[in-house]
Formats: sequence, structure tokens, C-alpha cells
Amino acid sequence: MSAFASKGFNASAYLALRPKYNEKLMRWIVSYHSGLQDTAVDVACGPGTFTLDLAIEFKSSNGLDPSPSMIHSAQEYARVQNVSNVEFKRGFGESLPFESNSVDMVTVMQGAHWFKIEKFLGEALRVLRPGGSLVMVGYDYPEIANWPKSMDGRNFARKLATDDSLLCRYWDNGFKLIEQAYKPYAKIIAQEQKFKDVRHVCYPKEMLNNNPDMAVLPEPWIDSKSTSLDTFREYLKTWSAYKKWKDENPSSTDIIDSYFDNAQAQHSLTGQETIQIEWSHFAIVARKS
Repeated sequence: MSAFASKGFNASAYLALRPKYNEKLMRWIVSYHSGLQDTAVDVACGPGTFTLDLAIEFKSSNGLDPSPSMIHSAQEYARVQNVSNVEFKRGFGESLPFESNSVDMVTVMQGAHWFKIEKFLGEALRVLRPGGSLVMVGYDYPEIANWPKSMDGRNFARKLATDDSLLCRYWDNGFKLIEQAYKPYAKIIAQEQKFKDVRHVCYPKEMLNNNPDMAVLPEPWIDSKSTSLDTFREYLKTWSAYKKWKDENPSSTDIIDSYFDNAQAQHSLTGQETIQIEWSHFAIVARKS
């Protein structure tokens, strides 16, 4: 997670270009949750979008992130949205700054793979009240849905991320867990006696190809997004692997620009072409006994 915490990270671009969860996710979480709705903690909160969503459902919402730029962006976002029952501060998943048995819900949105999971789960169990909920959500590489099969838009971003000659070696080790839809975490949580009612869910059904034990959600939590190819290029530049690549190759030709330029030349595309982006997504939820 060091790339997000660095001074050079562009939190504003991250906020503008990353996918956002729709109201169906919150509706599903609230229906699952059976405890109080006093205090929520959003760990690795980033620019605070989901933390503010929690503030609608809970009396108080707290966002934690190790990145100063993320915290600043989140605080500004809350100010602009005029949300007062939310607080943001620097913090880490392995050391939650809350008293034992004081929190009703702990959420992690696309961030649990950065943690030392055993320490994080221990901290979540410590701060959650009995009946409190743990929610961990993630999403896979973005897919271009409206390109013809010959252009393989479904794997355009995945190839950039996973090819050894491109960004593959610049990901932190934990990011491989995204490709597994947190399956190892689901097993750990299911074996923890202090958790109950563990569920591992996904959307769409194609995610079952590598994870047949998951349940398929009836509707998506992330809406598809229409954007330009140029904007998609900038979105992929918010990847932590790209930030690490730039830090290690300051004088090299930009790896993402080269990748996009080659694709556009090969298929006669312009940067203004409209593309439809989709994200497969998944979640693990559990309650403290």
C-alpha cells in the first residue's frame, strides 16, 4: 500500500476515476447486518466515498487510511458534501484506534489484500461488538464490454496488469488475492470460531469459474461506466503497480502510454472513442459471535 501513501500519489484522480459502489451494496449489507448501527469503521478508506455512504446508515462513520493525501481528499469530500457525522484520520488495519467492543461494523473496500490478514482479523474481532459485522469487498480488473471479441477488450487491462513484460512484477504480493476473489481469506474466516454467518458472494456468475463455492448476487454493486479511451488510460494510471513502475523507471517511455498507443494504432482507435467499462466484484461478510 506504500504507493498510495507516497507524496506523489494523485488522490484527486483516484477519486474521480475509480469505480463507485451503488446503493444496492449498502442495501445488501444493512439487510445482512443484525446489530446496532451506531459506529462504523471504514479501513483503507481512500478518498472516503464509501465512508460517507456509511454515514447515512450509522450514527457515526470513521475512515482510516495510511495515506495523508487520501485523508486530505476524504476530508475535503466530506466538507463539500456537508457530512458532519464522519471523521477521517491516519491509521492501519493491523492496529485499529478504537476501544474493544465499541464498533458495530468494520468495512474494507478493495483494501484487505494490503493487510497482514491475521492481525487485521484479530483487530476486527477486538473492536467489534458481539453481533457486529465485518465486510470485505473487492473488484477485479476492469473489462471493456463493447469491443468486438477480436479486440479482446475483456482482457485488455488484465494483460497490462499480469504480463511479465508489463506491470506484473510491480504489484505488491497481496494484490494476487484479488484474482482469487479473497478465497484464502474466506477459508480463514470460516475456520475462526469467533465469526459466524460467513458468506462469500460475487457478481457476475463468471467469477465462479475459479471459485465455485461462492454465491452469485442477483444484481451488481458496481454499475458499468461509459467513458473515453483517454479517460480509461488515466484511470489505469491510478494503479499502484503503475506508480511503482514510474518510481523505478523515471526516464523510460511511459509504459501505459505505449500500451495504449500501440493498441490504438493497431485497431485505428482514437482517444475519444466511447467504451463501456465493467468490473467483476466479490465480498466476504461475517458476524462476531
